[in-house]
Amino acid sequence: MSYTFYLWVGLGGALGSILRGAMNRLIPFQLNTFSWSTFVVNMLGCLLIGFLWLKIESDDQKAFWVTGFLGGLTTFSGLGLELMRYLNEKNYGLAVIYGLSSVLVGILLVWLGQKLASSF
Repeated sequence: MSYTFYLWVGLGGALGSILRGAMNRLIPFQLNTFSWSTFVVNMLGCLLIGFLWLKIESDDQKAFWVTGFLGGLTTFSGLGLELMRYLNEKNYGLAVIYGLSSVLVGILLVWLGQKLASSF
């Protein structure tokens, strides 16, 4: 693996992280509402990773889009933090809904992304 792999990962990661930060500013986390910001970027990431994994053949393009951009955009650690914040505030119903929908819808969107990629 050459240094260009790391360059592509870094550039993609920077762009994904910038978009993630913008979403956090646009839709800030609140304890009494569904965490749409993290949910949307994670679900978009699931759809895109399912699609791009099958459509991209170039290692450099996968490094940029899959490892870099989607790695910077999506966040499992953010999901975990938000779930703990709900639980700490005893907002158990929202924690369960958010956690289950994130996992189940995420898996469904990876599958859908692969189906879309197979269609094109």
